[in-house]
Amino acid sequence: MTAMSSRTITFALLLSTAGIFIQCKAQPANVGHSDTLTKEVTITVPLTQEMDSATVPADNTKLSAAAPQREPYEGFVYVKDLIPDLIEDLRYFTDNNFMGEKADGYEANTVILSKEAAEALAKAADELREQGYVIKIFDAYRPQMAVDHFVRWSKTSDQRNKKDYYPNLAKKSLFPTYVARKSGHSRGSTIDMTICDKATGEEVDMGGHFDFFGPPSHPSFTGKYPGGEVTRQHQQRRMMLREVMVRHGFKPYDSEWWHFTLKNEPYPATYFKFPVR
Repeated sequence: MTAMSSRTITFALLLSTAGIFIQCKAQPANVGHSDTLTKEVTITVPLTQEMDSATVPADNTKLSAAAPQREPYEGFVYVKDLIPDLIEDLRYFTDNNFMGEKADGYEANTVILSKEAAEALAKAADELREQGYVIKIFDAYRPQMAVDHFVRWSKTSDQRNKKDYYPNLAKKSLFPTYVARKSGHSRGSTIDMTICDKATGEEVDMGGHFDFFGPPSHPSFTGKYPGGEVTRQHQQRRMMLREVMVRHGFKPYDSEWWHFTLKNEPYPATYFKFPVR
């Protein structure tokens, strides 16, 4: 038999979207020899990932070349990747909000923030966890199309959720004090949040709920109001949350105890439009 050193090796590679086909054929240099040896080996290696409709950018979305499956838009991240015990409760993905209907642009109950805001929030979550709490987020990045939806709603007579969200205010007074045509949320570094008991997942009683418009939602408010009361204990809990967030680089909002914006936000003048998905 002809020695292997005298054989030539031929490689044929065929690449396709379905996989990788490799054919190796070993032959003697003298193909007319009576002890001709031919071996064929076929190896099919599937591609590790195939592009499908879920990974194709839509509208003005962008995908990172480094990690397209985990970056919803360039410079933004899914917060649950950094805070695994995060409780996601995006109210504008539901009808449990001041409008009483799902807002445009919310296609999933998925919390998205700028990378810088998410990393700062993760540090705050670590501190709160040590105190026995986990974070719940009601809203984070908000696409401009949702804000536009709020504005359209303001021009209608619909007040179906007035009792739960603005019982003591006229609908027309919500703009621009509580709802504006441009929102810091659309810049990607603002969060509406509360804390929950780490053991049970139950919300800590803050004396009032998210998006209740009016003075009772001010962080420093104490006293009774139509439909409820903010006690000194409630107020102390609000201030505890505020202090933790301030320590980790966020600035609070004096009209809403749940609202925080990263001080050094990376996009202070950009209002993004990509959907929450």
